[in-house]
Amino acid sequence: MEWLTKKAYAMNIQDLRLYLLNIITLGISFTAIENSLKILLLLASIVYTFQKIYETYKKKNANNKKL
Repeated sequence: MEWLTKKAYAMNIQDLRLYLLNIITLGISFTAIENSLKILLLLASIVYTFQKIYETYKKKNANNKKL
């Protein structure tokens, strides 16, 4: 029975951080914040896509000028 109590106290700080992160994530998923995060992620992906298109366009034009 003593090993059971020792094992229960063997929880380290990493375990506590993981449990806290899971609780926060669960809380966010049941609130209206989730929709805001979806919109923010959509906007970030659109900006990233346009940035990559611009960089590709710039590289292509720079290569054409060298030729």
